[in-house]
Amino acid sequence: MKNIFLACILLLSGSFELKAQDVCESGYLAFRQGVSFELTNYDKKGKVTSLQHQKVNSVEAVADGFKAGVSIVVSNEKGKSVSEGNYNVECRNGVLYMDMSSMLDPRTMEGFKDMEVEMSGTALEFPAKLIPGQTLPDGSINIKAMTGGITLMNMSMNITNRKVEAAEVVTTPAGTFECVKMSQESELKSIIKKKFKTVSWYSIGVGMVKSENLDEKGNVESSTVLTKFEK
Repeated sequence: MKNIFLACILLLSGSFELKAQDVCESGYLAFRQGVSFELTNYDKKGKVTSLQHQKVNSVEAVADGFKAGVSIVVSNEKGKSVSEGNYNVECRNGVLYMDMSSMLDPRTMEGFKDMEVEMSGTALEFPAKLIPGQTLPDGSINIKAMTGGITLMNMSMNITNRKVEAAEVVTTPAGTFECVKMSQESELKSIIKKKFKTVSWYSIGVGMVKSENLDEKGNVESSTVLTKFEK
């Protein structure tokens, strides 16, 4: 009887884990090991400025969900690799929590590689279901770069006014996707301070399909498009 009870507990535990993974995979990121995708960055004239090759290298169980480790290789417009980086995404109780360092250019982070770096902040949250009219929590990251205990640079990014605007279909070189359109305001503080608005389109099981950074007049300053996606 004891063995049967234990077997039932293990079966129920395994069933819960599979369901939790299913919830994560049906969120707004390709939460499955081995998935790779390419994002191409453009300037305001539509000229390619760089490419990001990302891959989900690992998915492991954590408390109340799963954690994915994602690698990034950034190439210039000619396809030559210029930097590499990594970030984590967690899925807990059906909500995705994206590491804010993923919002920064890996080349920026590489500039700190020979320094002592302290990072703090809050992750960006993506509920399993996004509905037009919904507002989402803010996100932030603070980076302090030091050498020998002496602070050389402080940098911060705050993302606010995150809203789900609409449901739209978006076509890119990677395919046609059913998306939710989201908007947010960002403020980057370092040597100078810069504010901008971003409009992005996310698809379930894929992640970001398209994104545009807008100036104060609503003109596109730069954009990012999903150009390859492989499961």
